[in-house]
Amino acid sequence: MKKVYFFIFIQIIACTQEKKTDLTSLTKHAAGVYEAFLPCTDCIGIEYQLELNSDSTFVEHITYLGNPYGTYEVHGTWVAGSDSILTFNSGKLARKIKINANGSLTIIDALEINLEKQPTVLTRIGTSATDQSVLLNDIWVLEAIENIEISEADTRERPQLEFHKADGKLIGTTGCTRLNGTYTTTGNNIALGPLLTTKMACAESDEARFIQALQAVTYFKVVNLKLYLLTGSTEKLRFQKVD
Repeated sequence: MKKVYFFIFIQIIACTQEKKTDLTSLTKHAAGVYEAFLPCTDCIGIEYQLELNSDSTFVEHITYLGNPYGTYEVHGTWVAGSDSILTFNSGKLARKIKINANGSLTIIDALEINLEKQPTVLTRIGTSATDQSVLLNDIWVLEAIENIEISEADTRERPQLEFHKADGKLIGTTGCTRLNGTYTTTGNNIALGPLLTTKMACAESDEARFIQALQAVTYFKVVNLKLYLLTGSTEKLRFQKVD
């Protein structure tokens, strides 16, 4: 009888160890960057990006479109369960998320979203926050300065920025003159080097306002082909990817 009890005890330990190993693997598998466009009851929609780090911390980047004060960066912790459900602590939007077999995530419990009528799937866009610098490597045309949209009727040239990841170069236009500089990124943090512009007088130019906003930028995010340059969680400039 003692041998039987000993065998059962060994099996329990083995199962416990296996479960712990599974949870560790699950945590590593889930780590990455995800995004989605979410429904909203009192705004145009929510641009949502979620960074899951392998140390069980997370960052939510949330933009409520149509709300000039609706940009948030929320930090917290998460834990993986044996049922492939992630539980979030201190999140602003997500509370529980299911890991899908295809690598995507489904929000199953959240604030401000009616998930019973419209389940929300987050698509994986990278393995870590540093992958965002790859998405930044493109040409972008300005859409708004400090949440003020540029009118479609405005016939002036819109400012553009072009990021070159290979050498950290930044080139573009201010809507009036050429712009040159450098940039570095760490995760979603961005530091712009000295920005040089050619000297040219332009009538009805918002160049000074654009440069001032650009020099204040400390953070960036790319969601749904749009580039947001922020100071902390405050949006300074918004760009659309050039086709």
